[in-house]
Amino acid sequence: METVQTNGTAFWHEAYQLHGPSVLAFLRSRTRSRDVAEELLQETFVRVMRAGADLPDQGRARAYLFTTAHNLARNHWRRMRVSPLIAGGVETDVADTDTADTRARLRALFERLERLLEGLAPAHRTAFQLGVLDRLAYREIAERTGWSLAQVKINVYRARRKVVEGLGDLLPGGEVRA
Repeated sequence: METVQTNGTAFWHEAYQLHGPSVLAFLRSRTRSRDVAEELLQETFVRVMRAGADLPDQGRARAYLFTTAHNLARNHWRRMRVSPLIAGGVETDVADTDTADTRARLRALFERLERLLEGLAPAHRTAFQLGVLDRLAYREIAERTGWSLAQVKINVYRARRKVVEGLGDLLPGGEVRA
């Protein structure tokens, strides 16, 4: 039995060396905090190891780690009761609103916004994150992504339009504005 445990330890040590940096980068992009990302990285490996998943190779370990990391990041934001999409910009805590109706509307808005962003094409999601949520200048977005200035403008516009259309009835007055 100890041989299995040693082999398991070696497997997970190798998995950490191979996949730890990319899982950490993924978690940092989701949490926007190195400290939180590092805690979630540790929790990701602990949970996967405890689950005792039958993973014959590192390729399957990577997918399992990313799935677990994604779920932990989502749960982190749910526990915080703040949407990860607004954490860097609008500092609104759903629990601090005045009425149950307002809390319900905000929660619905944040949940739909998260789903909308997950459903966007990667370029549009990146454009929305950098241009709208992070409030970067178009030139800075172009430098970071390698897109032309015209492509940045197009991607930000299209992402904004899709998000606003998707939020429609949840926006103040239920209007769709672009």
